[in-house]
Amino acid sequence: MFRTDPGGPSAYTVTFPDQTLDERRTRRALREHVQRLQLILPVISVSVMALRQQRAELDEDIASVLHRHASDPLDAEIEKVEALLASLNPNREREVAI
Repeated sequence: MFRTDPGGPSAYTVTFPDQTLDERRTRRALREHVQRLQLILPVISVSVMALRQQRAELDEDIASVLHRHASDPLDAEIEKVEALLASLNPNREREVAI
């Protein structure tokens, strides 16, 4: 009555007809890049807080420079890459990690 085709597609096969393997790899690389950038932010934040807590003469200036020229630009870069990822993948719910 019912025949199973051993050569047919598996129930566990996931295909992405609208995405090539290179596109999925690019998206994965971008996500990993964002994750690495996100790990740097707390290091800068802790450094800024430590410098400000010490209240030495130049520490506040150094903390401000770190915040303005490292933390803020890094945060902006993360937002740009995340926006790029979102624009490349409008059907985000269909994405599966490789």
